[in-house]
Amino acid sequence: MLQDKLTAAPIHKTLARHTARRWGFLVQVATGPLLLAGIFLPRLSAQAQSSKEAAEQLPRFEVAAIKPSKQDNQNHNWSGSTDRILIENYTLRRLIRSAYGLKSDSQILGGPDWLDKQSFDINAKIDDAEIAKMAKMDRVAKQRERNEMLQSLLVERFMLKAHLDHKTLPVYALVVVKSGARLTPTSPATAAKGHNISTNNGRMTASAISMDSFADDLAYQSETGGRMVLNRTGLTGDYDFKLDWAEDNGESLPADSALTGLFTALQEQLGLKLESEKGSVQVVIVESAAKPAFD
Repeated sequence: MLQDKLTAAPIHKTLARHTARRWGFLVQVATGPLLLAGIFLPRLSAQAQSSKEAAEQLPRFEVAAIKPSKQDNQNHNWSGSTDRILIENYTLRRLIRSAYGLKSDSQILGGPDWLDKQSFDINAKIDDAEIAKMAKMDRVAKQRERNEMLQSLLVERFMLKAHLDHKTLPVYALVVVKSGARLTPTSPATAAKGHNISTNNGRMTASAISMDSFADDLAYQSETGGRMVLNRTGLTGDYDFKLDWAEDNGESLPADSALTGLFTALQEQLGLKLESEKGSVQVVIVESAAKPAFD
């Protein structure tokens, strides 16, 4: 983990930033994938104003230290406090996905050949004025502010140049099977403990999770191939459930496997299924980026 003391130079306001502004509400889960519990559309289109004008509107961290992740690190963590954000073992693609609240890796097009190869640890500090400003915000607005700070960081330290567009891409729709869903509505007592979803070796445990959040988490599983998963269940409220399946890492499941694959497990255990279709998806097109100077 990064040290608490930051030595990086202050982030300057004069560097240009791209105008794409999309963010999500982030929840850390046990295995590290990022769960997006809400999506907010950009306030401005990519053509609405110049990068310089956009730069003056985005908040920024006071200082940020960036280091290369350890090569043998298998954890992917995001945690935050009032004055700090710690990110562990995130590739540039994952950072972009977080900063713009994207639902799947397929929404990030282009970029350098190291987009998925080099991982980074980031320790970013929020200044006192920004902390005072965020103290007056609700939880969603606070997370939006932090995501915009990450957008600024990507431009200033990774020299990211990108723009928004729409593309027709393969997606999955999460729907209810004809016999009905097999889900347990969350009780008030469970809801009071907070929302949580964790995945480990083909076992998913969820508490007080909406179908929107579940669809977002499915997009992180290798079986969905990086596609966006859209919630078409029509189910509202939060649910508790467990899901067990045999993970498919690109190879056929063993004939003697005690568990089925993810697609079958969804139908048999939860009464849900994934249907393949195509849809117009908002994407971030990465024009260029550079590896940051390490602190």
